[in-house]
Amino acid sequence: MTGHTNRIGWDELPGPLRAAFTTAMGAAVTTEQRQTGGFSPGLASRLTLADGRRVFLKAISTARDPHAPALYRREAQVMRDLPATAPAPRLRWSYDDGTWVALALDDIDGHPPAQPWTIRDLDRVVTALAAMADTLTPAFDGALPITDDLADNFSSWRRMAAGDGPHRPDRLPARARDNLDLLADLESGWAEAATGKTLAHTDLRADNLLLTRDTVMVVDWPYAVTTTPWMDLLFLLPSVAAFSGIDPEPVWRAHPHTRTVPAEQVDAVLAALCGDHLTQSLRPPPANIPGLRAHQAAKGQAGLTWLMDRRAARARRTLYR
Repeated sequence: MTGHTNRIGWDELPGPLRAAFTTAMGAAVTTEQRQTGGFSPGLASRLTLADGRRVFLKAISTARDPHAPALYRREAQVMRDLPATAPAPRLRWSYDDGTWVALALDDIDGHPPAQPWTIRDLDRVVTALAAMADTLTPAFDGALPITDDLADNFSSWRRMAAGDGPHRPDRLPARARDNLDLLADLESGWAEAATGKTLAHTDLRADNLLLTRDTVMVVDWPYAVTTTPWMDLLFLLPSVAAFSGIDPEPVWRAHPHTRTVPAEQVDAVLAALCGDHLTQSLRPPPANIPGLRAHQAAKGQAGLTWLMDRRAARARRTLYR
């Protein structure tokens, strides 16, 4: 899950941005360590300053990715609103000249979970997500509801089943084509199932997690929304399954926030998530992010396998009662 993007470095940032950062920090940059994970084609670097302090700086322009500056602006606002108890770096400074947007954050002394995932790292992360959901309930005032943020993305199966949109069912994996009507029906219930008062990250992958000696820190928060306390785990597990082969169902069942959730509600959101991943993967690759579509396809197929396996297992239990 590394090497997906064409990162830029500190020296490639425009002079006014570098000058503004140096002035705000009160010290010059002496060393840079570029980060390779993730999908933003901008700058993502650990910087050491002349006075010995370390700062994580991320920056993007409309030329590098026309959609990313808006996400960075959204993330900056989320970081300002996050409570101090959230397991996230603190925002130190932000910059926005209309073309370039930059965020300077605490540099966390940690590393992403091992890839492929190990059970040990996954257990740490799952435990941390349960605690994070408790900490972030209720969400801060003004947080965006998931039902507003993903209304379009999470109608993918229904649009395709109706023949509405640019993507044809014949481009889908066979398991999706054969179950398109079922998936569209399941997806229709996602909004009711996903409504809640917890602030969730909703973009968790290994490269958005940092394991420190004592904690698990969560980074890159532009997609934070209000939803249920189990949503981050649901969004994470297809990625775990896709890139490690770990069965997500036992992990899901062991989580403290999932034990009383009706199975059909879980299936509704999981169906919507898979539809989003798989239809997004059919789009042309965005500039400077060559690995994104393959990544989305892998997560979508892993999530779909999990969904259909869940439903098959319940059907067998019903048959043999």
